[in-house]
Amino acid sequence: MMARSFSRMGMSGMRQVRAMSSKPVLNYFSICGRGEMSRLVCAAGELPFEDKAWAPAFDETGGWRQGYAAIGNAFGFPSVLPILEHGDVKLFQSVAIESYLASISPKFSGLTPAQKGVDLMFQSIRSDINGTTESLLFKKIEPGDLPPVMEKWYGIIEGLLPESGFINGLDFPTPADLSVLVIAKGCMPFQAAPAIAGCSPTPKKYPKMFRVATNAAAYPPVASYLAASEHQTLKADPFGIMPPE
Repeated sequence: MMARSFSRMGMSGMRQVRAMSSKPVLNYFSICGRGEMSRLVCAAGELPFEDKAWAPAFDETGGWRQGYAAIGNAFGFPSVLPILEHGDVKLFQSVAIESYLASISPKFSGLTPAQKGVDLMFQSIRSDINGTTESLLFKKIEPGDLPPVMEKWYGIIEGLLPESGFINGLDFPTPADLSVLVIAKGCMPFQAAPAIAGCSPTPKKYPKMFRVATNAAAYPPVASYLAASEHQTLKADPFGIMPPE
């Protein structure tokens, strides 16, 4: 019986079993950036994981700390982070990693296709904003280029959010809410770049965005993760850009 079960399972099923028996390992820098969403997905989704946070994230010249390229290169990936390792599963691209982690998180196991689609939409918005804001920090665009782009995105987000509760209508945050949390409260580059450009969002102007972000951060598993975060990656500000809270 056992042999027939494994035969029916096939190699893909056996790989899935091996992956599920281990903790996912996230390789990223000790800032918010493109890795914090994955951390928050694991926290809210009640999925144990190993956070290999590269600290410090930057070297003395302000460039990325060197040495990380070998992680992705070993799997045939570009020299980028984040990289996820989970048994036989190896992934790069932040939204792919977040979506995979959400798909194996116990708390998110009952999400409908529609709810997952909404999550992916907000994750993609977060990724687009990440690219634009980090372009300012890495001096690919000028400060004056950022305000019209961010005001457009903030307006779109505010218009998509419900008047109360979490985005998917549940009593817990899903990746959509966590995306809003990162956009509204993540320092590098989401809040740091608008601070430089003079276009930081405010709760008065975008009340629904900040309500969702605050409620997602207060959700007990997320709050516990944020409090215990070794490098306080959501708010990490290695260049001292943000004013004291």
